[in-house]
Amino acid sequence: MAKLDAEKIYDLLENNEPAQALTLLKKQRAKNAQGWFLQGEAERQLGNFETALLTYAKGLKIADVIEERMDILLAMASCYRTLGHAAAAYELADETLQMARELEFDDYYVRAMQEMAMALRAWGKLDDSLELLDTVLAAYTQEKDYAGMSFIHWAKGGVFRLQGHFEEGIAQFKQSITLAKKVQDKISEAYGYCGLAGISRICGKIDDCVKNYKLAEKIFKNTQDIFGKAYTQCGMANGLRQQGKYAEALRHYNTADKLYSSIHDTVDLGFVKWGRADVLRRQNKMQQALKDLQEAQVLFDNSDELRGQILTKLSLAQVLYALGNTDEAESFYALAVQQAKKEGLHTYLESYT
Repeated sequence: MAKLDAEKIYDLLENNEPAQALTLLKKQRAKNAQGWFLQGEAERQLGNFETALLTYAKGLKIADVIEERMDILLAMASCYRTLGHAAAAYELADETLQMARELEFDDYYVRAMQEMAMALRAWGKLDDSLELLDTVLAAYTQEKDYAGMSFIHWAKGGVFRLQGHFEEGIAQFKQSITLAKKVQDKISEAYGYCGLAGISRICGKIDDCVKNYKLAEKIFKNTQDIFGKAYTQCGMANGLRQQGKYAEALRHYNTADKLYSSIHDTVDLGFVKWGRADVLRRQNKMQQALKDLQEAQVLFDNSDELRGQILTKLSLAQVLYALGNTDEAESFYALAVQQAKKEGLHTYLESYT
């Protein structure tokens, strides 16, 4: 069995070359906790979140170094969050926070707080998320950790978007991009463009939306980040849909469908189906739209993705009404508004998008 060249693997992951890292790991076949963790990291960077979770679990089972355990727990939390299981993500991050607090490991304490904030954001608990994000941002600012600061500004931009505070959100995404450029982090820069594009779409700046997705697409094209590519394709499709370019939008939705399906990202696949259904509805293809929406509903209902659940109910109401199922349509619409108000989300006001 070859010795694990951890430094080489870390370098490959840092340079966004997870496929090469995975190849090297499989050659070296180092089955200690660090080896499993690094293999999980490579799989996560490739977008294989479910596989990564299984790999991390193998490492966690044999990890006897506390730092390794905390690294694995935080990585697992990130995967669960991405897959739409915010409650599970929060629980793992909180467990890490308690360990870090007890041992006075300040860096892990901040990282755990960040992951808890991201889980709260995905869960729709926006004020709580923002409070934690501000605390983490203060820590990164004190350390002059520009990459960390870039990520937090990106995360805050997403919270402001969900709160309907669009100008504040746009400013956060622009700051995220500026900081990513400062440290030459192209991947973070691309996600910054995606965030800026998404919020531009919601507040009606559709040309800015498409322009920023194209900037992101240009960066992701030369990477192994399948999730980033899929995210951009879906976002681009949303923008094109709002421009009325339905055939072009459908092509991008179909590409996103294949990419998200390949990495088993069911929550984001739900958003693809929701968006594609909206195009089909506008083309008066109601039965096809209904099929996509019913599939989206199943995907969202098996997750903690509240926004997706609400948007799908609203769209189902519109399509069912068009098909003459008035009572069922009214029921879905009422449930959507009730759920949004209960969770403090303004998603039901986004129906124009």
